[in-house]
Amino acid sequence: MIRIQNNKISKILLFTVIVAFFSLLSFFLRNILVEKFNGIDLFLIKIDFIKNYGAAFSLFHTHTSFLITVSISILFILLMYIYEAIEQFKTPDLIFYSLLTSGIICNLTERLTDGYVTDYIRLNFIVFPIFNISDLFICIGAFALVCNILFNNEQRE
Repeated sequence: MIRIQNNKISKILLFTVIVAFFSLLSFFLRNILVEKFNGIDLFLIKIDFIKNYGAAFSLFHTHTSFLITVSISILFILLMYIYEAIEQFKTPDLIFYSLLTSGIICNLTERLTDGYVTDYIRLNFIVFPIFNISDLFICIGAFALVCNILFNNEQRE
C-alpha cells in the first residue's frame, strides 16, 4: 500500500514538473517569436502574429465566456482522470497527457488574461490556419493518446 502510494505521488510530481516545463516553454517561445521574429519567414513557416478570439479555425470567436467554460471543464475532467489513473501510466503516457494539459492551460491562461489566444505560426507550404505552440501540444498529446487507446484496445481483444 505504501509503495503504491509512493508510486502515485512520484508520478504526480513528474507529471506536474513536465506540465510546468511545457507551459513555460510555450509562453517563452510565444514571447520570443512574437516580439523578436514577427513577420520573419523561416523556410517552411512564417512567424505571423494574430489575436485569435475563437477556438480552432476561429470558431466561436464571439463566445469567449463559452470557450473559457469549456476549457475549464475539459481541464478539470482531464485532471480528475489523470489523478485516478496515473499509477497505470507509462512514461510516454505521462508525457502525452502533460502535453495535452499544458496546451490547454496555456491557451486558457491567455484567454483569461488577454481575452484572446496569440497565434503566430503560419505554414508556408499549405493553406492552413495560423496556430501556436500550445495548439501543437494539444494536437500531439491528443493524437498520441487516441493512438494509444486504439492500440491498447487491440491488445485486449
